[in-house]
Amino acid sequence: MTAEDQLIQQCLKGNMFSFEKLLSKYQNQMFSVCLSILKNRDEAQEATQDTFIKMHRSLHLFNSESKFSSWLYKIAYRTSLDYIRKRKPTKELDDSTKNGLMSDDVNSKLDAKELSQLLIKLLNLLPSQDAALIRMFYLEEMSIKELEEITGMGTSNVKVKLFRARKKLSELVKEEFVELEYFLHQ
Repeated sequence: MTAEDQLIQQCLKGNMFSFEKLLSKYQNQMFSVCLSILKNRDEAQEATQDTFIKMHRSLHLFNSESKFSSWLYKIAYRTSLDYIRKRKPTKELDDSTKNGLMSDDVNSKLDAKELSQLLIKLLNLLPSQDAALIRMFYLEEMSIKELEEITGMGTSNVKVKLFRARKKLSELVKEEFVELEYFLHQ
């Protein structure tokens, strides 16, 4: 029995310290997934809290044959999608917002931290589901099988959606770097 399995068993017995340890271990990852889907910090924080509430209420249903993290990601993913369904229609980002991404840092060369921040901004311009898939596959290094389990999609559908999301992200990166080159050489 792994340490995580022991925490789960203790949590099922009502041990709140074990629940807090699980929360502490996964809260940043779940927040990251919720944020990539919802693109709103406050809403992502609420969805993350709801994820852990649902986890606590449903822990007795967890099948220890699958990975706990995949099960938890599935809860976060679906909770975030529920938040989107409940939203009122919102205005999409317009071209002036997209074009304004580079304006803060145009006079300096990009270092690794700035490049990472730019990538996150561009990732947030993708549709919610695309951003979540890219984040989970590349940043969280989840397998296609895990993504299938989390999203409820089949293998080919996950692969196609990842391919299209990469293509969209690539186009956004090209647009931003063309703009960056222009500003850096003035």
